[in-house]
Amino acid sequence: MSVVFENVYKTLKQKNKKTKVFEAADVTFSPDRITGILSPSGAGKTTATDLTTGKLRPDFGRVKRSSLVSFPVGGGGVFNNLLTGRENLAFLCRVFGFDPRPIIQFVVDFADLGKTIDKSFKLYSRDERTKFIFASSYAIPFDTYVVDNSLIGGRGPFRDQCTSLVRERMETSGFIIYTSSPTVIRKYCNEFYVIDRMSIQQTDTADEAIALLGEATLRDGDGTSEDATGGEIQLVNPG
Repeated sequence: MSVVFENVYKTLKQKNKKTKVFEAADVTFSPDRITGILSPSGAGKTTATDLTTGKLRPDFGRVKRSSLVSFPVGGGGVFNNLLTGRENLAFLCRVFGFDPRPIIQFVVDFADLGKTIDKSFKLYSRDERTKFIFASSYAIPFDTYVVDNSLIGGRGPFRDQCTSLVRERMETSGFIIYTSSPTVIRKYCNEFYVIDRMSIQQTDTADEAIALLGEATLRDGDGTSEDATGGEIQLVNPG
């Protein structure tokens, strides 16, 4: 097993509003599969991503990880603007237990960053930031990569490189892809689930998942993004 939700309850609280997202959710994601979890916008996709990676904890129940699970691919919230790119990667490597030297070198070469790696992260251009974040997402050899909508980033030649890298990683690692896109689960995935009625349910095929939710509730896309996501700095949970 890779990631297991056991009787998970989660309610989000914003100001005076409470939104119940999951109620008694039970699911086991296999470590060697490319798993697609289809979800309408606003149904709990990002909450499920954050529960999977450990950014959020359930209100009740538990999420167990028996393999090394990534932070959200393309998510900038794990990087500190006050540190350099090199320092950010060194910190992540310490958290996950890897030698930082080959991983830093991979990111520098893959994203063609050169001396930018030693600049403060807050000084990166939008393009440099996107290249750094997506290269970093795949530089650490996780057992399972977790995706919230976008698994490929950047533009032009870098996007093409990123596409090839994703295919390489899919040969050796599992993926848990939370998406609102029918195209993404059809193109990449070999195991299928939906987020529906505050639970995560398995289906036999991509078409069955799409039909269960209704195509009108979904938002199609190709799983790419020109920009990485931002957000506040979060401590990653490798356990």
